[in-house]
Amino acid sequence: MSAATTMPASQRAPRRRLRLVGSAGSRRHGRHASPERGKRQRGIALVVAITTVAILSAMLAEMHEATSTAFAVSMAERDRLQAEYMADSGLDLTRLLVAGEPRIRQLVTPMYQMLIGRPPPTLPVWNLADSILAPFCHRPGMGQSPAEGEDAQEGATFDAFSSAQGLQDLPGTCTIVSVAENSKININDPLYLDGDRARRSIAMQLFALMGGYQSPSPYDPLFQSEDADGQFTSRQDVVSSILDWWDPDTERSSFDPGAATVTSAGSEDDLYQRLDEPYKIKNAPFDSLEELRLVRGIGDDFSATFVEPQPHDPVSRVLTIYGSGAVNPNEAPPAVLLARVCSYVDDQPLCTDPGEAAKFIQLLSTVRAMIPIPFFTRSADFLTFLEGRGGAQDLYPMLVGYLGPDSPLLFRPITVPADKRRDMEGSFVTGARIIDVQVTGQVGRSSVTLDAILNFHDRWTPPPPNAGRMPGLGIFHHFRID
Repeated sequence: MSAATTMPASQRAPRRRLRLVGSAGSRRHGRHASPERGKRQRGIALVVAITTVAILSAMLAEMHEATSTAFAVSMAERDRLQAEYMADSGLDLTRLLVAGEPRIRQLVTPMYQMLIGRPPPTLPVWNLADSILAPFCHRPGMGQSPAEGEDAQEGATFDAFSSAQGLQDLPGTCTIVSVAENSKININDPLYLDGDRARRSIAMQLFALMGGYQSPSPYDPLFQSEDADGQFTSRQDVVSSILDWWDPDTERSSFDPGAATVTSAGSEDDLYQRLDEPYKIKNAPFDSLEELRLVRGIGDDFSATFVEPQPHDPVSRVLTIYGSGAVNPNEAPPAVLLARVCSYVDDQPLCTDPGEAAKFIQLLSTVRAMIPIPFFTRSADFLTFLEGRGGAQDLYPMLVGYLGPDSPLLFRPITVPADKRRDMEGSFVTGARIIDVQVTGQVGRSSVTLDAILNFHDRWTPPPPNAGRMPGLGIFHHFRID
């Protein structure tokens, strides 16, 4: 008999129970514990997968944003560079056009003489620069389409430059605005006048421009309220303050419009020293029109009325710091011409009667709109127009023949005193030597504007110790990139 069969039952029973318990535990673990562990493992895997996808999505979004931003910046920089070169090309082409004005004048001289009976003055080709140079700034028809209902043939434009090398694939456009600076009233130290004559000339023009010789004047409200510094500033105060800004002395100027004199007394810095942030007067010529903001009495209302009625539009400007003091009657706005005339004959009805002044402004504006050619070959021709004299081909007799001698649209002619005629003729010129050219290049959403003051005066010489003469394309007085 084996040992297993001889072993007592009391010793074999516990071993069997242990096996049963172990078997029961194994069965119990197999039925309940294993599925729960599998579920936990599957839940953790899902969380890890979602977290990984979220992290990768964030990284991809960040990478896409950085790449898109870098691409947009590079595209903007490319467009801006192209826009700057478009503007620079327009500026150089305008310089070339102005330099070629004498040859253009020779071509139109026969036709002008048939119309006016005199040789033409300097032709304002700068005013037509945007139209003449359009093929070089954008191809004809670029960005244009016939209006709705318009025949395609009528809306088509003549494209003579589309096949020219370098012009068939222009990246954008450029817009040119140019104006002669002697069509404005110069407020800076005049080039050809000194001392009391210079101050008196500018004072009389500014006072007339601000309606000082008219009663009542439409500009009276501007000088009847407090300015930004809490000061009441009259016309005479504004005129005197502008003179004090550029004259070299430290005495306060006082303009008397009745006596047409400018005197000096007291310190010119007193008012500026009483401001919350005091400063001193420059006592040197203006470097920019923005400096006018530092002058007593010149604020937003004054600037919007007399300095720059339309922001960033050089054509609308009435004042300049680059003129010589002489005004071009073919280019200057009628209000500027009226102010220049009244600085000599302030007692004439044209200067004292607002109705006569309105007639002069309206009549000259209408004539220029209908016949956009320069009528005055010499400054004497403009005085003849003011006096209502001349032959059949002069402007005033032509208007009389068209409107009738008793027309209410005609202003009353003035009488030019014999002792002032020579000075008045010298205060007007029919040529232009200093041109303000503003060119805006546009490529995509990028825009660059070049603003340049060009001098073409043939008597210009470089400052010592340099030597030379005026270059064919002029020189730059001012250059700015916006």
